[in-house]
Amino acid sequence: MLTLRRAPALVVEAPTLDAQQQAALALDAPVARVLGGPGTGTSTVAVEVVLDRVDRLGLTPDQCLVLAPTRLAAAALRDRLTARLARTSTEPLARTHQAFGFAVLRREAALRGAPAPRLLSGPEQDVVLRDLLAGHVASGGGPQWPERVAAALGTRGFRAELRDLLMRAVEHGVDAANLAELGRQHDRPEWVSAAAVLDEYDEVTALSQPGAYDPAWILTAAADLLEDDPEALERVREQIRLIVVDDAQELTWAAARLLRTIAHPGMQIILIGDPDSAVQTFRGADPRLLWWDRWPALRDAPTVVLRTAYRTPTRLHDAASEVVRRIGATGGADRRGSQPVRDGGEVQVALLRSVAQEAGFIASTLRRAHLQEGMPWRDMAVLVRGRGRAGTLRRVLSAAGVPLAPPDGEVPVRDEVAVRPLLALLDLCLRLARDPDAMIAPTEAVDLCLSVLGGGDAVSLRRLRRALRRIELDGGGRRSSDELLAAALGDPVLSAQAGVDGEPLRRLTRAILAGVGAARRTDDAAGWAPEVSPESVLWAIWSALGVAASWRRAALDGGSRGGRFLRLARHPDTGFLRVDQGSTPYAIRDAQLAGRAAGHWVGAQVRWRRWSWWWETRPITADNGSDTLTLGGTPAVDTTATGWDSNAPDAQGSGYFIDGSLAALDAPGEWCWTDG
Repeated sequence: MLTLRRAPALVVEAPTLDAQQQAALALDAPVARVLGGPGTGTSTVAVEVVLDRVDRLGLTPDQCLVLAPTRLAAAALRDRLTARLARTSTEPLARTHQAFGFAVLRREAALRGAPAPRLLSGPEQDVVLRDLLAGHVASGGGPQWPERVAAALGTRGFRAELRDLLMRAVEHGVDAANLAELGRQHDRPEWVSAAAVLDEYDEVTALSQPGAYDPAWILTAAADLLEDDPEALERVREQIRLIVVDDAQELTWAAARLLRTIAHPGMQIILIGDPDSAVQTFRGADPRLLWWDRWPALRDAPTVVLRTAYRTPTRLHDAASEVVRRIGATGGADRRGSQPVRDGGEVQVALLRSVAQEAGFIASTLRRAHLQEGMPWRDMAVLVRGRGRAGTLRRVLSAAGVPLAPPDGEVPVRDEVAVRPLLALLDLCLRLARDPDAMIAPTEAVDLCLSVLGGGDAVSLRRLRRALRRIELDGGGRRSSDELLAAALGDPVLSAQAGVDGEPLRRLTRAILAGVGAARRTDDAAGWAPEVSPESVLWAIWSALGVAASWRRAALDGGSRGGRFLRLARHPDTGFLRVDQGSTPYAIRDAQLAGRAAGHWVGAQVRWRRWSWWWETRPITADNGSDTLTLGGTPAVDTTATGWDSNAPDAQGSGYFIDGSLAALDAPGEWCWTDG
């Protein structure tokens, strides 16, 4: 049984603004700039500016727009704005730059009776580029790539890099001819080759998916539309009277151009940011756009600098300031120099010999802060350089019992550890459906067996290889263990002979057979049957895997596997109960259990530490409501067979707790899983 409760509504109290923040609210220039370092209240100013213009100038919420660089930031600002305004609006109060550009394109398409525009997703772009590059290889045509990248043409990593290059070119208004010329000027032959792909990519997407826009092209397309259509531009200007750009250091050239296009004397645009904090520069962000010389109103805009750091303790602020002082400052160094108001903080430096030592040191530091100093987990953060190092730290911290927030939006869905093998199974099933004699590569078999769907590990895979090799030798065969592993995948007979370590093979074989059976072909084998779809084949594979129930149980149990780190409902909530003298391996005596109805704990389970090295999990089959719980199952060590020892650990004093019952669900933040 699962109980869901609605999250409490966000309540935001009116903040007390300092002198610089009040000066930011008083800005009345058509274009203004507010600068502030971390913790100086830049996002607070963004929210309060909107509230001030609504309350003081009489703007409606629909005439105000807050722009943020990411969806998460926009969602957080939208919640805060809604809570502070305490009124409704017909349009989202906070959006990303791309969402705003897309809304402009969609509204104009509707007014003209044109098809609604559509956003091309990353996977769709990847498929287009993959097909283009594969076509070049198959036909022997296409651009000539430099030798240093030719071997990578078929990899996803190369396509991701190529897509980033093309999108940055599009954002900056660089067409294929200009990109090729830049490549020749700067001796970058791969840019010249990419320019040919850009031309072909534009043609393919325009023909196959009309009305579809790349994420990088949306803002440029919106700006082009407004520059070419004065009526559309006037409609946008009539609708919006205030634009606040939070984290404006993440502006791209296309986003700045769109803002410049819609700016006019009847609208106020306030850019709020910190040039030292730009993190999206690899995606085209440029903090220098806060002083863009092609937009005179922004170049000469009045500037307010927030000087009070509310979030950073004094010692951390001083250490950070010492480092920042040695870094060049975009827009001049006079905007730096904030003063902290929080005392305390601690700065330590630790030099360690390896990544493993570093991860262990961080884990112990976090656990000590939580267990000894009472610091909540939510107040802790670990900053790393690079995703590879982050993955190592996440594994070590999870193993150490440190709860981790999920990496929101960090990994594309197709690359999730559970999705990647599922898609690999889908691809394999479709290949086998087209050609039953298609070969399975040994690397495919290994990856699937070691995936979360297969459930194997390096040790069990080694034993499985040996078992398959013995079967082969006993039959007079001479195939290698790699060949046998690939052959056993999808072969119910061979996988059935693999013994206890062959369970990953058997599970995957069931899924492959189900997927191939669902991917039915037409009678003439010219295509797929009408009822076949990617969803139907995936569902057949998923159902045959049989992991849904165990994954659901793991998720609801909390902990690192569930990713939620909620406490398992148990009695007592912390610590242990102690068995009294007179307990046996089949019944627990404990006077602390008195005072409940008979049968209260029936159906739950006992986790009993009978020995210092052994835990037993046993079902409770009877509860007399007084001091005795009768246990089912078979004890691992039955001391009654040789005579009961009153001094044995399970005779008195050993610890236990009870879980697996809704009766233990008695505290906030607990989960309980029952088969009912």
